[in-house]
This record gives sequence, C-alpha cells and structure tokens, in this order.
Amino acid sequence: MMSESARRRIQIFCAWGGFWYMGVLLLGWALIAGFLPPHHPSASVSEIAAIYQGKVTHIRIGMVFLMIGAAMCTPFTAILAQYIARIEGKPGILTYSVVMGGVCNVVLTFYPAIFWLVAAYRPERSPDIIYMLNDWAWMQLIGGASIFWPLQLGMAIAALCDRSRDPVFPRWSGWAALWLFFMLLPDQLLFFFHSGPFAWSGLFGIWIPVGSFGGWFALTSVLMIRAMKRGVYPDANPEVIPG
Repeated sequence: MMSESARRRIQIFCAWGGFWYMGVLLLGWALIAGFLPPHHPSASVSEIAAIYQGKVTHIRIGMVFLMIGAAMCTPFTAILAQYIARIEGKPGILTYSVVMGGVCNVVLTFYPAIFWLVAAYRPERSPDIIYMLNDWAWMQLIGGASIFWPLQLGMAIAALCDRSRDPVFPRWSGWAALWLFFMLLPDQLLFFFHSGPFAWSGLFGIWIPVGSFGGWFALTSVLMIRAMKRGVYPDANPEVIPG
C-alpha cells in the first residue's frame, strides 16, 4: 500500500499539471517549432513548403515536445477528476465528463503533432501534400477545441454547485471558467475564413483561444495547489453547508 506522504507528493505533482502541460506545449509548438505567431492560412503552397524545408529540424523537435506535452494533461485530468468526484460525493456525471474531456484533449494535442511531423519527415515530397497536412494539423489543434469543452464545463458546473464550507473551486472560478469557455467559441469559425480575425492566424482564431485555453489550465492548477496547501486533498471528505 502507498504511504500517505507518497500519495500527497503525487497529488501535488498532478495539481501542477496544468503548468507542465501548457509549458511543454508552448515550448515545443511556439518556441522551438516557431508556430506562434502562425503563418496565415492564405499562404500559398510554395510558401508553406518553404517553411517545412527551411525549419525541418526545429519542427521535428518541437512536435516531439508537443507530443510529450499531451501526456502532461493526463495527471492533471486525474487529479481534477478526483476533486470533481469529491464535490459530487462520488464519481458522477461531471467526474466522467471531466475524464473524457481530458482524454479528448490529449488526442486534440497529440495528433496535430503527428501531422506536422509527417509533413516535416519528407520535406522533399509534393508541396500539395505538405499543404494538406499543414491545414489538417492547424484545423484540428485550434478548430477541434469542442472536444475539450467537457473538461472545462465539468469544472465550471462543479464549482457553481459546490456547497462545501471550504470549496476547492470557489463560485467565482466557475463563472470565470464559463467566461473562458465562451471566449473559445469563436474559434469554430476558422473553418470558414482564410484571412481576418476569425482565421487561424487572427485574433479570434488563435490569440484569444490560446489565452483563454492556457488561462483555464493556469487557474485550475492554482486553485488545486492552494487547496492542497490548506490541507484540502481530493480524498478528504468535505464539510457541507446544511440546507
């Protein structure tokens, strides 16, 4: 049987998972591969092919980091699901929604890296194929955010319904999570635009979604870390306000 001290260390590590996830994701995707700021979806076939031919090593290394980052979402989801189960009294609909949303977010993060890696694996291949793979990766990573929503909404609803005396997620955090959720919605329009604020390189296509996405992970991690510092762990029974 695992000792309590070991269990607590693992839980604390997992609570930091939102920062591990976003940190490794941004390191690989934005800094090493250089995909932030992104190129415009209106770029020509030859322009996109030139990017992969000129930055092939950077893209390969960056996408390996992106895949590693996807794995970092797993411990974060696990500890969040434990806290949601604590709020529900036992694993319930919100708990399972959070688990499935976390699994979907791993897929959302992992597979675009594969598509970018395939495009960079043989940069001498037909530019049209590279062009298609590039579109595919961008549209899944940014436009596929809807499969992440259950993770975010599960936490928001749990925060708004929690009646414990010392909630891990105060009511304001539930409203904040909902606000961040609504900030993500416009990115679904990127499928209809090649330029402008709703394209994947625009304000509503990339900058606001990345900010709200990362903001939610940071907020949730901070609240779980603070709860643990108060001695509020997911396997402890909460004191509920009667009535």
